[in-house]
Amino acid sequence: MGGGGTQVQYQAPNIPKDDTFAKYLSYQQERESAAERRAQQEKAEAAAKEAARRESAQSAYGGLRSGIESQLKQGLISYSDATGQLRDYAAKYDLTPPESDVAGLTKMYTEELLPGRRATGVEAAYEELLGRQATEAEKGKALERFQQGYYSSVQDLKDSLAKSSEYQDKFNQSYLDNYYDTMFGKQSVDETGKKTGQRAFTFDKNLLPSYKGTDLAGRAQVTTPEFADKFTGTPAEIEEQLQNVRDTRKYLYSAGLTNLQGEIDKETQKLKNEGEKEVSKIKSQGAIYQQLVGSFSF
Repeated sequence: MGGGGTQVQYQAPNIPKDDTFAKYLSYQQERESAAERRAQQEKAEAAAKEAARRESAQSAYGGLRSGIESQLKQGLISYSDATGQLRDYAAKYDLTPPESDVAGLTKMYTEELLPGRRATGVEAAYEELLGRQATEAEKGKALERFQQGYYSSVQDLKDSLAKSSEYQDKFNQSYLDNYYDTMFGKQSVDETGKKTGQRAFTFDKNLLPSYKGTDLAGRAQVTTPEFADKFTGTPAEIEEQLQNVRDTRKYLYSAGLTNLQGEIDKETQKLKNEGEKEVSKIKSQGAIYQQLVGSFSF
């Protein structure tokens, strides 16, 4: 027997190669690439849109600034509103802060607009509160206080004028003065126009009762005063006079009632006396009749 044996060779089955995972990876990579391209496109579109928005806002800024300046000059908006609108607009559209424009607006307002407005406000305050024009010295003092910051607004000046002696002398500010004006009339003024504290109260003597009896003063030893048609004096003096009128009226009414009661009592006593006389007369006649009847014997 030979030493060589039969050699058997096996052939592997023909199985197709599985590339499913490779295709999956390729699919995923394609999706990611598409998503990235889409994101880049959206980002580019957003940037372009924002750039267009800012460009449009920048183009409109000049008109906005001119409009704000015009409104400020006309007094339609305040200085703080004007500067606030500029800054808010720049912040809204991510524009460069307009500090140079704000500075220009401030310069225009403080040098061109504010002095004239303050001067007009000073004149108006004196006319409205004191009823006269401000003197040149008063204008100068008020404007100086504006410059120094003592007055921050025209209302501050008005509040100061309302505390002045001139205003207090010209207009009553207390409740009591207004009450006395209503009750007793307006205060009189002297030759300089200053209030005197005196008032004139008109009194109608016809409203006071009069006594028609006989010699009231002699009987009561009291003389009633003769009141004038007008009381002039301070509120306290006028009130004292009115109290005298009240007391006199009460006295006269009391005297009248007392006199009436006296007359009633007198008439009542008279009737009682006459009645007693009649009763006595009847009793006397009854006694006579009894005596006459008793003299007869039956």
